[in-house]
Amino acid sequence: MKKVKLKEKIVPQSCDYYFGKPRIEMNGSECLVDGLQSIVEYSNDKITLSLGSQIITFFGDDLHINSFTREGAVVEGNIISMEFSS
Repeated sequence: MKKVKLKEKIVPQSCDYYFGKPRIEMNGSECLVDGLQSIVEYSNDKITLSLGSQIITFFGDDLHINSFTREGAVVEGNIISMEFSS
C-alpha cells in the first residue's frame, strides 16, 4: 500500500481581529465588549458603552457589568436587544 502525505493547511483563527478595533462576543447571557472607552449609562435595564466612534446600548433585565478593565467589560443579564449608533 502506498503512503500519501497530506499537506498541512493553515487556517486563520476565527478569533483574529484588528488590533485597536472594537470587538463584541456573545456567549449565552453575557457579552464581552473589547475596545471600551467609557460607560455612558448604567442601570438595571439599560447599559450604554462608548467604543470611541461608536456607541452600543444593551436593553434587558437584571443587567450588570461583571468585570471591567481599561480595555473592555463583560455585560451580563437577560439581554433582550442591542442598539448600535455613532
